[in-house]
Amino acid sequence: MFKLKQITKEYREAAALCSQVNLFGFVDDEVFLTKSGDVGIVLSIDGVDYECLDTNTIDNLTQRLTAAFRVFDEKCRVYQYLFKRNRENIPFQTYQNPIVNAAIRNRIEYLKTKAESLYSFQICYVVLCEGFRYNVSILNSLAKIVSQPGDAIHELQALVSTRKQVVLIDGELQQSLSALRAKARSFVGQVGDFVGTRILSKGEAFRVLKQILNFSPLKFENVRLGRDTFLDYYLCESHIECHRGFLRVDDYYVSAVA
Repeated sequence: MFKLKQITKEYREAAALCSQVNLFGFVDDEVFLTKSGDVGIVLSIDGVDYECLDTNTIDNLTQRLTAAFRVFDEKCRVYQYLFKRNRENIPFQTYQNPIVNAAIRNRIEYLKTKAESLYSFQICYVVLCEGFRYNVSILNSLAKIVSQPGDAIHELQALVSTRKQVVLIDGELQQSLSALRAKARSFVGQVGDFVGTRILSKGEAFRVLKQILNFSPLKFENVRLGRDTFLDYYLCESHIECHRGFLRVDDYYVSAVA
């Protein structure tokens, strides 16, 4: 005999998916803020056409890309996302010449018959930079009197003033934003001559973040950023099940890689 509480235990312990998403909102046109105080940015990379390059050139570009990633120090975490999809819409245009148009249409129709085996690739990097991760306390502030007297005084003043604490947090946030933008632009500048790289706007970044939690194209193809805050709520539109060895999101299965 099973008790009803045992049967419904997993259901009762399962929380809302948005509570597991650490995103809060965008603070400007490019940078987003997490609930834990980190700031992040999304980079899009086009990749390199390696088929036309020799081995020495590929090694050289690989070393340059590796060196460029060193701009993100120990306070940063870099997440790479590769989106591979088939049945994509192939863009094309027509011309005034009817012979050319017929050739284009024939080519498009042929590619449509191969839609299951033709794939598009999108490579994105999400860079998180450590922000204001601290709890102001008397003991911690007093411990920094010798090494960091200025910061210690500001923190002690913030303990007795809500306004000063808000100013302190805002100052920490602005420093994190400046540091993250500088690192991201430095990375783009170092690799921009051999690989197409750009910082995504908040609308494009929202679409990339939504793809991470929604594998079905219907969930993100025509999505628009409605507001800058509460991203954790607006990103979740799919039922996610986590099992040993794979994830299941709606009807899509993803192998878990350790």
